[in-house]
Amino acid sequence: VVVALDSDFLASGPTSLRYTAEFMAGRRVLSAATDAGRASMNRLYVIETALTCTGAKADHRLALPPSQIEAFTRALAGQLGIVGSGGGEGSHRTWIEAVCRDLEQHRGRSVILAGERQPPAVHALAHAMNHRLGNMNRTVLSTEPLQSRPVNSANSLNELAQAMDQGQV
Repeated sequence: VVVALDSDFLASGPTSLRYTAEFMAGRRVLSAATDAGRASMNRLYVIETALTCTGAKADHRLALPPSQIEAFTRALAGQLGIVGSGGGEGSHRTWIEAVCRDLEQHRGRSVILAGERQPPAVHALAHAMNHRLGNMNRTVLSTEPLQSRPVNSANSLNELAQAMDQGQV
């Protein structure tokens, strides 16, 4: 079960190609003879502010204005028992209850993703929900930053300009 909180993970970011391949592999329903009885596929819930490639693939899609994503996330976290989330059930109670039931039934086999445009509170709540659902180190993995040697870009640009002035570049 994948819940995307305004996250277009299938079409944006440095890992989108990998995520798309893995997600689509989970959409294939295989016969019992080939995969020990796996007769269901992954499900995708998307809560987003505008239609995205990820939203177009969703089994369940909820369009919300940008101002309501955090409130929805707080309500979802509250329903999952995250203390201090400050969320009530809100106006999408039935939707939230269905998502929570599915997540609870797939503990350790689900993931909640927060989009890059979302505020820190949404990211923190997504992390807390993933932790609460037992997804950490199973479906949610911590990795090193993509930038192997972070540099101060202003200094780096100055060094390049000096090297150009001296004919080294």
